[in-house]
Amino acid sequence: MKDIFNKVTEKVSDAKNSVLDSFSLESLSDKFTGMTDAAKEKATTFTNELISLSPILEEMGFKTTGISITMGLPPDVTFQFVKGDDVSPERRRELLELHKDKPMLGTITKMLVTTDEYQDKLKLGSFHFNTIDLCIGLTPGVTLHLLPKA
Repeated sequence: MKDIFNKVTEKVSDAKNSVLDSFSLESLSDKFTGMTDAAKEKATTFTNELISLSPILEEMGFKTTGISITMGLPPDVTFQFVKGDDVSPERRRELLELHKDKPMLGTITKMLVTTDEYQDKLKLGSFHFNTIDLCIGLTPGVTLHLLPKA
């Protein structure tokens, strides 16, 4: 039994070291600087396309208050939004139709509207809704920021 335990412990340790080695700062740095020019150009084009959506998203009721760009493997872009004016679903559909050449716009809008509807249902107590962070990357995600009421 002790022999099996030692073998399992050794395998777990080897796996952990392998994972840590692949995520070392030096390894990540090498991978990042080793990106091809084509990959860098693609990441830059993608980021510029996302940034260009901000004025349209503001028309849809979500004002961009900040943009964070993570230069990593993979890169990601995080938008920080505050809820602006209420915009009707009809107006949002009009704007989406007007900008149907921007495929990410529909996805981002759907995520923002869903998150806004979710936060409307929260019982915030002594907190108030502040911002929505929307991360576009390999693992997209949304973060709601709630702050204590003053």
